[in-house]
This record gives sequence, structure tokens and C-alpha cells, in this order.
Amino acid sequence: MQKHHSMSRRDFMKALGLGAAGAGTVAAAVPLFKDLDDMMSHGETLDHTFKRAWYIKERPLGDPTTETDWSMVKGHENNYIMNSTGGQNYGFTAEERAERSRLGSEAAAAGVARGYGGFMTRDYALSNGAGVVLNFDWTQPKTFGYLNVSGLPKYQGSPEENSKILRAAATFLGASSVGFAVLEGDEKKICNIVHSEGRPFAWEDVEWPYDTDAKIVVPNNRTLYAIAIAEEFSKELWRHGTNDFGAGQMRGAANSDRYRRWSIVYRGLQRFLTYMGYMAFGYPNHQARGLLPAAADGILTGLCEGGRNANINISPEHGMCQGYFSLVTDLPLAPTAPIDAGIRRFCKTCGKCAETCPTNAISHDKEPTFDLFDPNLYQFNKNNAVKFIAPGKKNWVSDSYACAWGTNIRSGCCNCMGGCTFNVNNGAGIHSLVKSTVGATSLFNGFFARADSIYGFGLTPDDKKAEWWDKSLPVSGIDSTICASDGAYRKRAY
Repeated sequence: MQKHHSMSRRDFMKALGLGAAGAGTVAAAVPLFKDLDDMMSHGETLDHTFKRAWYIKERPLGDPTTETDWSMVKGHENNYIMNSTGGQNYGFTAEERAERSRLGSEAAAAGVARGYGGFMTRDYALSNGAGVVLNFDWTQPKTFGYLNVSGLPKYQGSPEENSKILRAAATFLGASSVGFAVLEGDEKKICNIVHSEGRPFAWEDVEWPYDTDAKIVVPNNRTLYAIAIAEEFSKELWRHGTNDFGAGQMRGAANSDRYRRWSIVYRGLQRFLTYMGYMAFGYPNHQARGLLPAAADGILTGLCEGGRNANINISPEHGMCQGYFSLVTDLPLAPTAPIDAGIRRFCKTCGKCAETCPTNAISHDKEPTFDLFDPNLYQFNKNNAVKFIAPGKKNWVSDSYACAWGTNIRSGCCNCMGGCTFNVNNGAGIHSLVKSTVGATSLFNGFFARADSIYGFGLTPDDKKAEWWDKSLPVSGIDSTICASDGAYRKRAY
């Protein structure tokens, strides 16, 4: 017999010290459930294979909680992102780049000398092992697949059936969560126009995608569909915040591991889709720089909401510790809707990421803004135009180059992600109640923003980081069963 969780909403509020008044307010906003399991069984679904908590509400297609003026949206020159060669040359002078390299080397040497967790031989070895990534190809040859298997026809199915099958395959291959969009109209506007290495994306009437030394070609004569993929990474290692010497290589291992796992999913899905008779493309030669801005695609397909740090999204299931990627196909798919889980509203009153950022790269303002293009808002952009920001979205100011500067001179940083209130493990029932309350009302957001630190979450102190090696943790440090509800996996309380 299944054992049900016994904590009620009233018990939860009393545990937080909010008493009868707080419990009564939450009761008015949150539906009545017998216990946590009853609450989780009321989840809305994108399809029946992806059950979500009741408080995660779907919004109309193209209308995420990040307010968007689609008349302003246009393709981005991805060679200006902060981690590309072009972006580094644009954002920093030659003298600044040299100084950043010098300071980073000094910080790493100081961390090694002090023997901090993250700077030991085993930590560097782990980061190196996690950085093993499969090669990326823009597409697979059309001749690969069903055409070469005698008697097998090209796969045919409805968009809904195709979405169910593709989600099952992607999850089996290692995706944490999956969403879909039709790549037309407003959604098509977000596609990058220049790859990070400088080659343009060219939309042409061709039978199959291809790339050359001069351009990367996208078929323009058929309907295309975007597949948004999220790869969760270790919350424990992302809590290894920075100090004077940096976060170190253990946090670096968690960062690298998402790309390792994504490379397996990408190559696997390419083969899966091509074998069934459909194209699959997205990344010419780099695991993090493709046709679609994957973070935006994650928001538009309902995997997450945008947060105060405009460079990083927040998932109701996985928190801030996810990497977002994308793939494009001509297999018809049913689009998934943007969501409202109360996360965007929560960010207005929280601000922990801004408070813990060592380079003041994240805005402290309560409200986001469309006015993101004044160079005076940024610390390192000395040019007349702000080219590293895509227009059309209402966001808080996030200074990507100040972030890159702080990360490099400290041998790594992750304070915003590791310290995020949503970066909690999901086993404890109290966290599902906090999330459901945030989704229903903003009255307690200020309290919840601080409560996670009170109860032992937040950034890991330097003298505790090495304890990671003594812990018993799940594979890759992630909870892969959080959205599972079949095969004897009960619905998890998140």
C-alpha cells in the first residue's frame, strides 16, 4: 500500500511560523487537497506523458510571462554572445582580455594553494572527465535510415502522436524535459541570423539542410518544428558558490556535464528522426550555439519561465539548474504552451541572485523593462550599440560581459544559480507546498525568498565543498524521475 505524505497546508504554515492567519490566506488561494499525493494527482498536462503540478498554468501560444513585443523581435547575431570569440572581442578590449586571463590564473593558483574544495587534483580530474562531448554535425545524411531497411515505410503519425513518441525517445536518450513549437510566424523571428563563429544562417528552398564553409542552410520550403530540450544538472555542485578564488572545478564539472549529456541526446535524436524519414538539425559544430536561442525556445514551449537573471531560465520542476538546447525537424509536432507557475512574479520580490552576484551584473530593480539598449547600463560595452541583446522582450538588465568577467577572474562563479530559491531538492514535501503557494499567490514571496537559506539551502560554504565526495547522490546528481508517473514511478511532489 502506498504511504501518503501527511503534512497538511496548515501544518506547513505553522512550521514556517506564519500561524493561523498565514494558513488561512493560503487556504483561500490554494485548492483543497487531502495530502501531497492528492495535490500532485491534479496536475495539468502538455500530453499524458508529461504530467505537471496543478499550479502550473498554461498560457496562450506566443504569450509567455516574459512580456514580448513581437513587432520588435528579430533574429540575433549570435557571434556577439559573451562566450564566442566575436563576443569576447566586442565586449572587451585586448588589455581587458589580458587582465582577465591574468587575474583568473592568479585566483586558481590561490585556490590550489589554500586547498579549497574545487581546487584539488580530484576536482580538476572530475571536471575534465565531465567535459567529454561528442562531435556535432548540422544534420545527418538523408540516405541514413528507413530507406536503407528493406520493407520499412516512412513513419507517419498525427502531431499529437508524434509528440508523444518523440518525448518518450528524448527522455530515454537523456532529456530532462521536452517541449515543441511550430517554427513559423513569431516563433520563426527568434531564429539566429548569424552563427557564433560568423557564418550566416541562410533560408533556402532545398530538399535537405546542409552547411558549407560560407553558410549554414535551413530549408525554407516546408513547415519546420522546434524541439526544446532541457538538461538538468547537479544542484549540489551548483551550490558551490564563488569566493575570492572562485567556485572551482567541481561546479565546472556540473556545468560541463550538461553538454556531455546533451551531445548524446542530440546525436541520438538526429539518428532517431532521420531513421524514421525526417530531418533533424540544429547545431553546426558546437553544443551550445545553434539556429535557435534555446533559452527563449524553452520559455515559449513551456519548459520554464524567464527570471531576474535574463540569461538563465527557471523551471518549476528543476529550478534554475538546467541547460536549454534545441533541435529542428520536419516531423509534425503539437506545440506546447508557455506556462505561469508564479516564478516571474516571485523574481520581482526576491532578488537573491542580484544580491549575491560579485560583479553586480544583475539588476536590483523591482520591475523589468524594454529599455535594455543604453550602453551606460553596462560595465564593459564600450561600443555605441548593444549587440549582445536580442530586442523585443521585457527583462531585467543582465550585464553578460560583467558576468563573463567575474566568472573568469574567479575561476568560475555560480552564485545566481546555486543560490536561487528554486534550486532546492524535491524529495521534501515542504518544497512542493512552497512552489504551489508561489504559483497561487505572491503574498508570501518575500518570506520564501529567505526561508530556503534558513532551512539549510543556498550556497555551500568553502569548508563544506569537499564533503560532496562523501555523499550518496543519484546518477549525474539529478532527479530523473521527477516527471515520471508510469512503470511504478509515483508522481513526485515538486
